[in-house]
Amino acid sequence: MKQRVLHLISSSFIGGPEKQILQHAFSMEGSPYQIEVGSFFDQPEPPEILHGAEAHNIPTVCLGGGIRLSLISELSRILNERPGVLLCTHGFKANFVGYFAARRTGTRHIAFLRGWTAENNRVKLYEVLERFALSRAPYVVCVSRRQAEQVARLRRGRTQPFVIQNAMFPPWSRPDKEQPVTRAALGISDDAFIFGSVGRLSIEKGHRFMIDAFHQVQAKLGDSRRLHLIVVGDGHEQPALEQQAAGYGLAGRVHFAGFQGNPERWMRLLDCLVQPSLTEGTPNSVLEAMYFNVPVIATSVGGVPDLITHGDNGLLAQPGDVDALSSAMCQIVLDADLRNRLAGASQQPDWSYSPAVQKEKLLAVYKTALAAPPGLQPKRFYPLKGAL
Repeated sequence: MKQRVLHLISSSFIGGPEKQILQHAFSMEGSPYQIEVGSFFDQPEPPEILHGAEAHNIPTVCLGGGIRLSLISELSRILNERPGVLLCTHGFKANFVGYFAARRTGTRHIAFLRGWTAENNRVKLYEVLERFALSRAPYVVCVSRRQAEQVARLRRGRTQPFVIQNAMFPPWSRPDKEQPVTRAALGISDDAFIFGSVGRLSIEKGHRFMIDAFHQVQAKLGDSRRLHLIVVGDGHEQPALEQQAAGYGLAGRVHFAGFQGNPERWMRLLDCLVQPSLTEGTPNSVLEAMYFNVPVIATSVGGVPDLITHGDNGLLAQPGDVDALSSAMCQIVLDADLRNRLAGASQQPDWSYSPAVQKEKLLAVYKTALAAPPGLQPKRFYPLKGAL
């Protein structure tokens, strides 16, 4: 009988973490492990990650939605129905609920940290709860060395976090009938230089600094080069970003594409990807750009400096430093040899980010967790009444 491993994540669409989970699940066909994928019914429609798993005959689990302590009992029931299962949880909701359900049922548990954003006060509270769970979970996996150093300080002598970087995959593709994206359709000339970003439009992603920098580059280069910026993604920051671009008179130069089900088509349009984040784990958009040999400018946060060596396979700037970001953008527009060199370096990726290495590291963590005695079930369990 195969060893069951349940990966649980709160998810509204297939983004970077979901893609990593699914690709790993697909790679385990024929292995001694039966990967299952779980999520929460937080949206009007079932989570997209479950559709993606079911399309490849991966078993799925769907818990109820909301933020409520009864989810611990619900997950506990699911775990009791799967004796010996290894529970892997991703993100603040799954990590918090999973920690208590695993303790309650004596289930072996690995908590995965996907990153902290402090996007708003509600998210800050959730991340405090996640830190509680991460400080006490039997095993923790981080996607970057810097993350692991942060979590190690929380754990106060408990087992050190494992570091397993995101693997380099192309963007997730969804079936659709849309026409291919072209420069002509966007009103962009063939000789224009296109910067772009791909990701959620939230404050910690730093898009405002990218637009400031793009405005500086436009002012420096004038009409010597036609420049465009494509912003792929949606989120709470979009109205403020649109207003910022309009205030600079960049209408027609900055294109807000919104959420795109197939970002690969947009990624292939870019001459350079800009990742201006203030905080990150190991960003999937950077890995995806490198997969397509698109030169990258990124901020030196999280696991980015482990992935990119400045001037070798990308350019780095300090987070929030508009002058440094605009200088790098000017440099990559004006220096064709640099662009070609950076694109060529992307064809020789660090094998630490290969799917095979990621799979090998995950299997090692599974083996470690399964070799340990299962956690003792508390004699009594007293969840606090009410909602979180």
